[in-house]
Amino acid sequence: MANVQLQQLLRFNLGYWLSLALLDFGLMLLWWLLMPEYKFELPYMASKLAMVILEIAVSTWFIRWSFARQLPPVKVCAAAALILCVYTPLNNLSWMLVKDPEYFRPEMLLSELDTTSLPFFIWVLCYLTFWRYQQQQSKLQESTRLSQNIQQLELQALQHQLNPHFTFNALNSVCALLEAERYDDAETMSEQLSTFLRYSLSKSPDSLVRLADELSAIEAYLTLQKTRFGDKLKVIWQIDESLKAQQIPALLLQPLIENAVKYAVATRQQGATITIHGSHQQEQLLLEVTDDGPGSTLISDHSCSSGVGLANIRNRLKQHFGDRASLAVLALPTGFQVNICLPWQGSRG
Repeated sequence: MANVQLQQLLRFNLGYWLSLALLDFGLMLLWWLLMPEYKFELPYMASKLAMVILEIAVSTWFIRWSFARQLPPVKVCAAAALILCVYTPLNNLSWMLVKDPEYFRPEMLLSELDTTSLPFFIWVLCYLTFWRYQQQQSKLQESTRLSQNIQQLELQALQHQLNPHFTFNALNSVCALLEAERYDDAETMSEQLSTFLRYSLSKSPDSLVRLADELSAIEAYLTLQKTRFGDKLKVIWQIDESLKAQQIPALLLQPLIENAVKYAVATRQQGATITIHGSHQQEQLLLEVTDDGPGSTLISDHSCSSGVGLANIRNRLKQHFGDRASLAVLALPTGFQVNICLPWQGSRG
């Protein structure tokens, strides 16, 4: 990135001085056209060209030097003023020698300092503005990169994070079923655990999956939790078959289900009912996860039982769908609801 910025600054510098040189020579050409009797001597033109080359060379060196040291604006202005104090006498000396060596006057070395300094003053302002803009863009890109890295780490944490107590309890339940010689139930529970673990570990959270696949993993998870909580956990499915081909970010609903189990079912003696609802309305896919647990006494908008907040889910929706997707949270005294709105993706096979 630094090399790109330096090359842009050097191109700006070359274009600036060449533009001034073309303007200067253009004015001289116009003057000659209006006053043909006025003659521009070759040595004078050569000195003007030499000064342009000197301006480009010195400013190029100055950019490389200041850029390498990341000089603050104050030091840039001070260094430019010092260069100007050297450049102005050289410029005056060149035209005095070209005009007539005997015309040389030491007191005129600093003459027209204001006129000579104007291009340098504009150049310094342009340079500082351009340099500052590049610094801001660099910081913005770095901030975006770090944000993306953090989000990726959060997604990886979501992908690989399994509640150890849940896994331990599920395995203990399988062992208990085997000891009770309930082999069919143990086999069913093992299959559900395998389905859930396979989905959780194999799906990348930054990819899109069919809603049907996400629901299958959730069903396996809830079946396992049903073994643990029994009648305390009730589930109502309200998902039409026509919705299941829709694409959603992987592991999008899973943290919400885990959150409902942890805060609504596990914390209450009477348990809770979790409702998973989906509908197609006005070219949008609407998904709702609702429980009739404690509601507003539960959790804040920035935490989930999985350790990944609802804010992260919003970021994932925005990453995939931009402003076309949204997430709304309703915490009521009689329950807790999360609504997810996604763009409808047409018919899929």
